[in-house]
Amino acid sequence: MPYVTSIERFAQARGESLGRTTEVRENVLEVLEVRFEAVPETIVEVVNQIEDTALLKSLLRQAITIATLEEFQTLLPSLENRG
Repeated sequence: MPYVTSIERFAQARGESLGRTTEVRENVLEVLEVRFEAVPETIVEVVNQIEDTALLKSLLRQAITIATLEEFQTLLPSLENRG
């Protein structure tokens, strides 16, 4: 088994974290597309700027349960500065 340096372990962990964040971000947008068909570019842009995985998971739950796309869009202005 090859030796893995701490820098390599850090890089691997960082890559895995980025991969999870990207996956959750894609899931949010996919749920919105399935539920509401066309997703405005403004929503796509805001969601794509969010880097916080926990926040994205919360948005995913909202995307699944929220009644309308307009309601989802009202959540986003308060999140733009957090992501």
